Amino acid sequence: MGFNDHIDCELYENIQHILDEGVLEEKTAAYGIAQQVIHRGYNSLTPKQRTLYDKVVVPALQIYGEELRILDIQNSNRD
Repeated sequence: MGFNDHIDCELYENIQHILDEGVLEEKTAAYGIAQQVIHRGYNSLTPKQRTLYDKVVVPALQIYGEELRILDIQNSNRD
């Protein structure tokens, strides 16, 4: 691995979650693009790929992020 090689682990976990939940399906263009972003970053996408990522993956990740935020609030209120 070179110094530029990295995997966005948090993004990987979040994408795995939306995949497990059926929001994102394997073997789709959006899934392949999400994998590319995990391994090579958003800047590696073509304009067409960015459009698809922004339309499909980003909203799903935002919903999941909101779900996590709500869970954190609920858990902090229990203390």
